[in-house]
Amino acid sequence: MKILITDVLTVTMDPSGTIDRLNLLIEDDRFKSVSKSGGASPNGDRTIDGTNLLALPGFVNGHIHCDVTLARGLGDGLTLYEQDHDSFVSQKGWFKDQLDGEARRLSRLLQYAEAVRGGTTFICDVPFWHYKDDLVSPFEEVGVRGAVVLDYRKNFLTGEPVEEKEYFKTAQTLRNAGILPVVELPAEEDFETPLLLRLYRRACDLDAPIQLHLAETVWRIELIRKRYGGSPVRYLNEIGVLSERIIGSHGVYLDDGDITMLKESGAKIVNCPAAEMKIADGTAPVAALMQKGVDVCIGTDGALWNDSADMFREMKVLMLLQRLAFGAGSMPPERVIRAATIGGARVFGMQKETGSIEEGKHADLVLVDLDRFHLVPHYHGARSNVLELITGCATAADVHTVIASGKIVVDRGRLTTIDEEALKKRCQDLACRRFRDLD
Repeated sequence: MKILITDVLTVTMDPSGTIDRLNLLIEDDRFKSVSKSGGASPNGDRTIDGTNLLALPGFVNGHIHCDVTLARGLGDGLTLYEQDHDSFVSQKGWFKDQLDGEARRLSRLLQYAEAVRGGTTFICDVPFWHYKDDLVSPFEEVGVRGAVVLDYRKNFLTGEPVEEKEYFKTAQTLRNAGILPVVELPAEEDFETPLLLRLYRRACDLDAPIQLHLAETVWRIELIRKRYGGSPVRYLNEIGVLSERIIGSHGVYLDDGDITMLKESGAKIVNCPAAEMKIADGTAPVAALMQKGVDVCIGTDGALWNDSADMFREMKVLMLLQRLAFGAGSMPPERVIRAATIGGARVFGMQKETGSIEEGKHADLVLVDLDRFHLVPHYHGARSNVLELITGCATAADVHTVIASGKIVVDRGRLTTIDEEALKKRCQDLACRRFRDLD
């Protein structure tokens, strides 16, 4: 199928930083041509008039726990330490009994649907419990690509490990379906050198990236300092685990030495700024990471820590939080959008395939409706306000169309891949039964 989008104001995120009115021709799953509007237009099986639309690359959400979405809001008012140790959340075992296989599947579908509806075309899902779950079909049903971070344990609460043969089988099933398997390392309170080295070798055998919650909280930082005499980043570097495979989630407490090690090793960071605020983690030095050349992307985290998968909102929060902490000029809009698009692609090693609007790349695209009060005026010429509108004014509700790998998955604000109303009703009914009277 050929899709032609005509005369659309386009933020390409290509190496030249092109922003212009363009004609975009999509054939099958790729951008066939990206050309200046005003000339002869190619033909398409479907043509979308882009006159009052804004085109962006599809967003990469680099860290989100999707299997707990039906527990949305139940961690409110608690720090991560409180959630983990002595609270309603910990007493209920992170709601494992309520979040059975059916609830986890609906949680994934609901979170993926919300994310795609807001312009996300790649999701890195970090399940709490993945053992024996169907990890593939929710991606396929909603029409989004992504990655799944695989815990080495069947249940992180008990520590019972997944058998290595079963682990590799799950990873291969994901890869066969076009989903990137990612090896998960334990949180810092469970750091043990033999375990980390074993999991690192597993990632090498799978040729897979590694994700771990890294330098997120003061209490974890202090724990590692007492055990190993340095920061988590220094410890991982000393044992030979810090490398280009590492994707550190959060990265709130990183000093200059840590940042230098991350850069030199090729390790990356995915930051979740709204979650850091909600659970009072702190402010990550994202501006310094970017200035140093560390690849950084954005995640929304899960429903217990953020409540939303709106990447527009996440971009604004990142920009404002960095400016509050490090100065009004520390986080320009272009850097924020980069972290949500081509920066995310770089973090997951996909920059040759997606993350920008360029001929030959996967057609992952968001069209934003500019005919909204809060997006008027919009202009691009000698003076432009386009990037500021994206990071400061737009929201997920402004998304008009989403194209993922050449397929229209959101059309004029509605998902085309699933029955939205049926999914919302199933999730509402089940969540009420499971959580409304939970004491």
